[in-house]
Amino acid sequence: MFDNLAVDYRRVASKNRGLFKRTLLTLTNYGFLAIIVYRFGRFANRASIPVVSHLLKALYLISKTMIEVLFGISIDVNSTIGPGFYIGHFGCIVIHGDLGKGCSVGQGVTIGSKGAGKSDGWPSIGDNVYIGAGAKVIGRVRVGNNVVIGANAVVIHDVADNMLAVGVPAQSRSKASSEGGVNPWDGPPAERLRHRVEA
Repeated sequence: MFDNLAVDYRRVASKNRGLFKRTLLTLTNYGFLAIIVYRFGRFANRASIPVVSHLLKALYLISKTMIEVLFGISIDVNSTIGPGFYIGHFGCIVIHGDLGKGCSVGQGVTIGSKGAGKSDGWPSIGDNVYIGAGAKVIGRVRVGNNVVIGANAVVIHDVADNMLAVGVPAQSRSKASSEGGVNPWDGPPAERLRHRVEA
């Protein structure tokens, strides 16, 4: 829990200078608070001492409900999310799937299973994937590493590594790389999303 959370913190804090400002802005960041609660929930679910386990789970459920109501961010505790996860904005974010390291999501993103009784599983998303505002990744799909999913795209089919997925339903339009991501967690803060288009 703490190792992943430390990487999450570095990712959020990388854009801020000065210890006081960095700490204050990080601890008031909606996305980071939601990530803390998610990581705590994973920790609570693994606790094996009966009384302690029940207390931790109760605290997690209260915290999760507060995050959902106040910030509009819901991260299912059964999701597996790698280190360096970044939520850029407030609200309407639902995550139930497996995400690799260094992933970023914008506001209004949904990652989860199909509804209306048609669920066939949830998404598996690789490393260094950027998911733009309003995008949806639905069902048992695999999204490769270093993928950029454009704003409002609806991903219902697999996406190969190093691709840009756009449209409804999403199609791979060009080669792209989200390595470094928005607000990178492993490199200088000045780096931003880089696209490499191959002819």
